[in-house]
Amino acid sequence: MIEGESVPDYLERYRELAELPFQGGYPTSESAAALRAELYFQRAVQTYLWALPAVNLFAMRESVGRDFGRGYNVMAVYEKRLKPNTLITTPNSDVIYGLVFIDLSETGPLVIEAPEMVQGLVDDAWHRPLIGPVIDGVQYLADVGIPGPDQGKGGKYLIVREGEDPGVDVSDYFVYTSPTNGIYILLRGFFRSVDDLTPGVAHIEGITLHPLHGDAEPMIHAHASDQSADAIFAHDFSYWEMLDRVIQSERDDAVDPYMHGVLAALGIRRGQEFAPTDEQRELLDLAAKTAWRMAKGIAGDFDETKNVLWWADRRWVAHARTTTDDFYRTLIDESFSDRETGFTDVDAKAHMFINHFSISTGMMSVTPGKGAKYCNAYKDAEGDYLRGENTYRIDLPADPPANILWSLTVYDAETASGVDAAGQTYPSLNSIDPIAANDDGTFTIFVGPERPAEATNWLETVPGRGWFGLLRWYGPKQEFFDRQYKPGDFVRVS
Repeated sequence: MIEGESVPDYLERYRELAELPFQGGYPTSESAAALRAELYFQRAVQTYLWALPAVNLFAMRESVGRDFGRGYNVMAVYEKRLKPNTLITTPNSDVIYGLVFIDLSETGPLVIEAPEMVQGLVDDAWHRPLIGPVIDGVQYLADVGIPGPDQGKGGKYLIVREGEDPGVDVSDYFVYTSPTNGIYILLRGFFRSVDDLTPGVAHIEGITLHPLHGDAEPMIHAHASDQSADAIFAHDFSYWEMLDRVIQSERDDAVDPYMHGVLAALGIRRGQEFAPTDEQRELLDLAAKTAWRMAKGIAGDFDETKNVLWWADRRWVAHARTTTDDFYRTLIDESFSDRETGFTDVDAKAHMFINHFSISTGMMSVTPGKGAKYCNAYKDAEGDYLRGENTYRIDLPADPPANILWSLTVYDAETASGVDAAGQTYPSLNSIDPIAANDDGTFTIFVGPERPAEATNWLETVPGRGWFGLLRWYGPKQEFFDRQYKPGDFVRVS
């Protein structure tokens, strides 16, 4: 520190901690107690951030289980598109979703029979992409259907736990292996008209799941669009209770033994009762509240970190770090590891799972026409957070680069679920609706609490609540990767 430079008030807490008294190289009893509490708290904060992917997924699993029942044959289908009454991090309201949660310890090897034109993925209990086959030199991770090895033609997939012998010839299957008991399947169905969603629903409900061995239960398609649900993970003590349920339901995980050791030091370990003391409960509650705020801070200021902007002169950020001069290169992989060092990109992973869910190769695809690309904006053109009491305008050039569809959705900054405003059914506008173009083919969209008189395209926000925007490009075209297309920022107009 430069002499004479003032110390921010919040640093005084750390100064006091660093200067706790020792006697002869040992802490006093008061210092020892303070350090033990601080160590427990710090471990809890880091564990909250580390475990976000698993708890994010488990919150959805428990929500679907409560509302519709458990089982490999129970599929929650958002047959009327996903509405703000379903609280999930950044769901897509412009496709038909299907969600299935599976426990391989109950089913054994599981068969997925995918019809034509399905787009889906399978992740394990820690939100890691399942490892699939290598075909013609391409390693498939998590994807099923259009971005997967069947390329949208339909096919049979087999999900097997790592180290287990399926007991049959698997040459007729696309085999994916899972290190965990729990897996989940996310399916997306597309439609050509918002007045007729049945093609998208049919795509989703055409998929069949059954154990490789033994009798199969009939599929149950639970229509979920009108069912209010809260599938958001907690940021208080109950987060740890859910994390304990994750650990108790799983095999011992071989990945990241150090952090599993930290988790055990907090009192969460498979086969062991989670029984924190009153002091530990208080520390865990405070740690969850702190870590949640840290992750939200990482996300809100993600544009200020290196290699996250899609365009150097815009506020749009990427889930996976990229470079503004080469959209064909993602700097991290499907596990959020740096491609050069193999180290986990902890900020990118926290940003992803505090505000989003699911990962697969298709979500990071750099093949024109395949998969999807996602652009987040937390700030307006001036660098201020987007807020519901303000009105903004965004302009997009003509010919948006998406083969399947493109959309703009607004999400609540706290829950990361769709903005729940009284005047709109869906918090999004999409190219199927379609979004009205200007005379020159460009697009103008207003976002704010009231529709401006000149607005043809408008998304409603709620005063007093922050929000963020998400542009999606399904089947991104060459023009996207060549950086020929650049959307505008949100510009505050009132």
